[in-house]
Amino acid sequence: MRADVLDPRTDPEPAYWDDLRTQAGLRADWAWPVLAVQAWGARTPQLVTVLFDGAEPVAAVNAGWLGLPAGRFSFARAGSRPRLGALHVRGPGSAAVPGWWSAEHVPLAEFADAYTRAARAALGPGALGVVWRQVRPDQVDQIKHRVGKALTTEPLWTIHTGRWTDREQWLMALSRSRRSNLRGIVKRMTADDNLEVRVQTGAVIDDRPVAEVMRWNDAKYGGALIPRVRVLGGYLRELSAQPDVRSYSYLDRSTGRLLAFGHVLDHPQRPVVRSWSQLPRDRGGIRDLYFHHLASVVGWSIDEGRLGLELGKGKSREKESLGAEPTEQVALAVPTRWW
Repeated sequence: MRADVLDPRTDPEPAYWDDLRTQAGLRADWAWPVLAVQAWGARTPQLVTVLFDGAEPVAAVNAGWLGLPAGRFSFARAGSRPRLGALHVRGPGSAAVPGWWSAEHVPLAEFADAYTRAARAALGPGALGVVWRQVRPDQVDQIKHRVGKALTTEPLWTIHTGRWTDREQWLMALSRSRRSNLRGIVKRMTADDNLEVRVQTGAVIDDRPVAEVMRWNDAKYGGALIPRVRVLGGYLRELSAQPDVRSYSYLDRSTGRLLAFGHVLDHPQRPVVRSWSQLPRDRGGIRDLYFHHLASVVGWSIDEGRLGLELGKGKSREKESLGAEPTEQVALAVPTRWW
C-alpha cells in the first residue's frame, strides 16, 4: 500500500480528506483544522497517516510520535522529531476513542503491517514500535503478528439508544431508584430560574470561561513526571465551531458565569460524549449537573434515532446505572517489523 504520512501543523489539508472522513464516519475531531490546532498544542509530533489501495484511501491513522529526547514542559517545534521512540495510536485529543480506521475489505493484519512499515519508512530506524489503544480483544492477534504485549484497559461505555423510541422507555429500563433520581434532578433544574442550559451546534464560543471550567477536569489527570497539557483556547474554538459538534453550557443567569460545559461529537449512528467539566460546589458549582447533562444527551440521541451514545471511559458505576454497557478494550504494544 502507498502511504501519506502527514503533519497537520505544516501539511495542508489533502484534497481527498472530506470524502475520506465521510466514508470512514470520522467525527469532528478529525476535521483538518481541528487536527492542526490540536497538534500545535501537543508536546510531541502528531502524525496522520493515510494508506491507499491504488488511488483510493482505504485507511487512516492518528498517532503521537513519542520518544527521546522528551519535552516535558514544552510544545513540539514544527519539524522536530524524537530520535528514538514509538508511535502512540489514539484518537485525536483523546485516548478514550480509537485513533484508526480501515475499510471493511482491507484485512486488519494487512492494514496494521502496512501502517507500521510506512511509519518506519517515514521516521527511520528510531521508530521502534507502535502502541495501539482501544483495540477490541478479537482484533489483538490480527494486529500483533504473534509478537507484542497486550494489556486490558478500562472498558468503553455505550448506551444503545436505538432500542428505545422515546425518553420514557429509557427511563423505565433503569432501576427504580435511578429513575426517580433522574426525574427529580430534571424537575429541580427546570424549576431553577437562575440556571440557563444553552445547547448550540457549530457555535463560536468564548473560550476563556470554558477553559477555566475545563481546568477542573484536567486537574484530575496527569502526574508529576509528565504534567497534563491544559485544554487550549484555540482548540476549544475550532472544535466547537464544527457543524457536527454540540456544545452544552450551564450558566448562572444572575452573573453570567459559566458553571459547567460539555461537548458532544455528533455522528449518524454513534455520537460521542467528548468532554465534560463543572465548577466544584465550593466554587459555586451545582450538584447533579453531570446527571442532568447525560439525561439531556441520551434524550437527544433517542429523539434523533441514533443507534448508540458513546460515553467514554471511567465513572463505570454511574454510567452503568444509566443503562450503559461496557466494551472491553486492550492496549497493544507491537515492535516495528523490519524483516
